[in-house]
Amino acid sequence: MKCNIGNTVINYEVKGSGKPILLFSGFATDMNTMKNCMEPIFSKKSGWKRIYVDHPGVGDTLVGIDIKGPKDFFNTILEFVEAVIGKKERFVLAGYSFGGYISRYILNHKFNMVDGLLLINPLIFPGIENCDIDTNVKEIKNADKGTQEKIEKRTAIDIDKSMAKTNFEFLNMLKDTGHEFIIEIDNFNKSFEKPTLILTGRQDNAVGYRDAFKIIDKYPRASYCVLDKSGHTIQIEQEELFNKLVEEWLYRVEENANC
Repeated sequence: MKCNIGNTVINYEVKGSGKPILLFSGFATDMNTMKNCMEPIFSKKSGWKRIYVDHPGVGDTLVGIDIKGPKDFFNTILEFVEAVIGKKERFVLAGYSFGGYISRYILNHKFNMVDGLLLINPLIFPGIENCDIDTNVKEIKNADKGTQEKIEKRTAIDIDKSMAKTNFEFLNMLKDTGHEFIIEIDNFNKSFEKPTLILTGRQDNAVGYRDAFKIIDKYPRASYCVLDKSGHTIQIEQEELFNKLVEEWLYRVEENANC
């Protein structure tokens, strides 16, 4: 599906019906990164309207000339949310890596309309060069060759293939003006008291796990998990645990909405 926001045409896909959940993938990966890890979970559930998004710069979204920097980027995202969700319907947010940053930005502006938050290997502070990464931990491969081959095969599809249409020239422009990313993230005056799940990898050498714990006080309903044998693709490297934890989070969101 397509949504025109100014000169930008945002590509997105809707699956199912019910409670809307917006899902954003990483800085340079398209919607398939999220779709491939979340749809197996949602296939066992009903009552959820999944909205997978190619943010400007990835997938089949066409970037307009009016996006000249991060502020324009995020304004476009907010306008997209209002276009597909509206101003009165409540919704849930989920994001992987940079998608977690996008989700927290939306939360800041739509605080009273959001019923849950899922952050997967999230970028917490602007600029990946500023991430607090534990350099003492090293990548751990599985002793079982079959398991390791499965992980590598899925990574090639969910991550590498998801960058096939990425507009790196545009994304590099955003990074070059990265100081403007420091805008209204976690800037709400009160705690977000809705079910939250923050998943991090102990061996994540892209964004690390430490920064996510620094914002935990803003999220009193958050489960914060650091999983061993997991880098920046926790949904692939620890698939079984990932699925169980996300299922439990979805249950908490549903339970809280019915209270």
